[in-house]
Amino acid sequence: MRNLLLIAVSLVLVGCQVEDQRHAFPDLIDHHGVPVAAEDWSLVPFTDQGAWFGFALPPAGRDDLTGGFTGPFLMDSGRWLSPQLARLELANVTAGRSTGLPGMLEQEWQADDLLVTQQLWFNTAQTAVVESIIKNAGTSPRTLKVAWVGEVFSEMAQITPANLGCDVTVHDGSIIRVVAGRPVHDVQITEHRYRLPLADPVTVGPGDSVTIGLMITSTASGGPSQLLEGTWKQNVQRWNDYLDATADLGAPTDSTRILAVKAIQTMVNNWRGPRGRFAHGGLFPSSNVWYFNGFWAWDSWKHAVGLASFDPGIASDQLRLMFDHQDSLGMIADVVYLDAAEDNWRDTKPPLAGWALEEVLEHTGDLDLLKDLYPRLKTYHEFWYAHRDHDGDGLCEYGSTDGTIVAARWESGMDNAVRFDHTTMLQNGPTAWSMNQESVDLNSYLYREKRALHSLAVALGEHADATRWAAEAALLGERIRSAMYDEDTGWFYDIDIATGDIIPVQGPEGWVPLWAGLATEDQAARLRTTMLDTTKFRTHVPFPTVARDHPEFSEGYWRGLVWLDQVYFAIEGLRSYGYHDDAEALTRQVFSNLEGAMVAGVPLRENYHPLTGEGRNVKHFSWTAAHLLLLALEAR
Repeated sequence: MRNLLLIAVSLVLVGCQVEDQRHAFPDLIDHHGVPVAAEDWSLVPFTDQGAWFGFALPPAGRDDLTGGFTGPFLMDSGRWLSPQLARLELANVTAGRSTGLPGMLEQEWQADDLLVTQQLWFNTAQTAVVESIIKNAGTSPRTLKVAWVGEVFSEMAQITPANLGCDVTVHDGSIIRVVAGRPVHDVQITEHRYRLPLADPVTVGPGDSVTIGLMITSTASGGPSQLLEGTWKQNVQRWNDYLDATADLGAPTDSTRILAVKAIQTMVNNWRGPRGRFAHGGLFPSSNVWYFNGFWAWDSWKHAVGLASFDPGIASDQLRLMFDHQDSLGMIADVVYLDAAEDNWRDTKPPLAGWALEEVLEHTGDLDLLKDLYPRLKTYHEFWYAHRDHDGDGLCEYGSTDGTIVAARWESGMDNAVRFDHTTMLQNGPTAWSMNQESVDLNSYLYREKRALHSLAVALGEHADATRWAAEAALLGERIRSAMYDEDTGWFYDIDIATGDIIPVQGPEGWVPLWAGLATEDQAARLRTTMLDTTKFRTHVPFPTVARDHPEFSEGYWRGLVWLDQVYFAIEGLRSYGYHDDAEALTRQVFSNLEGAMVAGVPLRENYHPLTGEGRNVKHFSWTAAHLLLLALEAR
């Protein structure tokens, strides 16, 4: 085991001949800080490779923390295991520069005449590598007695000796293993602290450098057997490829390029690989709040489309993850967690899976993925008509499995939207209820899904299916155009299931038919007029979730704030009908007016205030990142 670990460290720390582009994008996400307690959410950890644990950088000027990295933070429990689990102990340390880069954390500091560069990066989802390059800037040889030191929050774990290091056993039984890259001796453990002295002194001549390596490994999903999988060169190349996906947007200092790279970093930082019951990985909505440590359905479809533009492999896994948990009725849960008992089966989420699969396949051409997911997608599509079409007229409603209006609102994704203020519930069957209104966005999504199913069936040679989906799309499009469009106002609305009367609330559901491609040219022109009206939807940040002139317009979650998925549907809808100048102007307006979107260190937020651009609610939000990246790439 000792020889294997020493070989592993030497392999992953080999020199890199590939140009590393990442230093051109410093601190786009601010990873600096140290937790004051295990449940400190004031800082954001860095992760990569789908890891379920992450690290941060010590705050500026903290000599006492220099030489190590903050953390790790455990993503499943949402708690910091340690303020600093592994710090390189040298005398007379002076703090220097610390920087968060795409795919890496880096520090440069000094200990007398020794100049130290430290980098932390993820070799695999299970293993973080810390490389410390010590250069002797003096005129005489230096012989160093080096040790690694660290501690854990007392309530979190227990430290015990292990080969080449120590094990930290977490309360759930998983182990975080600290593995030195050189032999150690006389391991010292005192309560919740440890010290790992290297067995042999390290000598470095004047002008020479020596590298000291360390690995921090999680055994929760794999562990040391995967230590040899990645190399530094592969890490650099992968991130160079990610950055190349944004190269057409300008130089690294250009604001749109900064936004796009920040978006990619945000998504990768929220990526969690296979673990436990999850055979595939995907994105958390955010790693910066405790309640988003799961995988939501319509978030996943949107994430997959954004991911496909720079890493189609993660995008494919994101789709598989949700379909892995489809039930026998064809329903996909609202959200799934590591603990299945926490899954929400009270509702599903708006159907965008076909669109996502179509987009991923454009980048991959993966017929195996298509063959696997197409029949599941069909079943999911048919679920809506079997369980969410109360009167069987081919227009579906949002609903729930438990009959509650709150779960039905969750199913829409727009939890507290104004259009649902007076909605009631109707029972369809033992575990199926519908709202008493047929929603135009839902039916437009279903129309778009039928078009996707048609193209997927054609790709598979399923000609009968293709004919069916084309016919159904044509019929549904006509139903939406005739039943849900109001000539007087030039807008699409939800309608009352009993009377067919419109629900007179203008919101983003009204432009989803534009994005779905079912509106007529005349309807598109009328929609455009309202969408560009500054008293309605062209606010400082365009496209709030209810028209500005509506009496209920406010700063509420889905009652006025701007969400970037709906912005994307609006702009891409206009673009698809030939309004390219509008689409470009609106994209620039969004980018310019979102608080800090194009500024390093300012997080991408869950939603934004339409009149001020102020970021609201959760930071580092995945679907905001996904849609901003898509808008940037579409606009180039």
